[in-house]
Amino acid sequence: MKLFSFFFIVVFVLNQDLKKMRSFFHTINKSETAVEQLKTLSLSTNEVSNSLKMAYYAAAEMTSAQYKISPVSKINAFNSGKKILEKVVLIDSLNAEIRYIRFTIQTNAPGFLGYNKNIKSDKQFLIKKLNEIKQTDTELYSNIYAYLQVHGKLSEQEKKLING
Repeated sequence: MKLFSFFFIVVFVLNQDLKKMRSFFHTINKSETAVEQLKTLSLSTNEVSNSLKMAYYAAAEMTSAQYKISPVSKINAFNSGKKILEKVVLIDSLNAEIRYIRFTIQTNAPGFLGYNKNIKSDKQFLIKKLNEIKQTDTELYSNIYAYLQVHGKLSEQEKKLING
């Protein structure tokens, strides 16, 4: 029974840190505080995989650019985060949450930054994985599904695929 209790506590902590990271992620474009909180948590938690932590950190770093004053600081922050995120995607390209993070960043990045080359492939990957995600992580499923519906620029065929 003690082993079960320990396992439950570890899973609960993992879910709490991941839930917080997801929550901060969804508000980083509206709150500089959320950016800093996401950075801090992604660097401090041991309960989330390294690749996922670094993907969230990279997203926060990229988004921090909008809160910088100097154009050079803005570009440096964005490019620093982009470099980290692209390395993480190379390491863990089958992780749907990482691909979702990149998809949201790329669909929101200003066009002049040229960071939009993976939108189509990430969208197709997420659509393909959506039913699998629904079975394993309902919170992530809800986030991805809602984002695709609102920002995914879905074709009629893609809408049919995600609506089952």
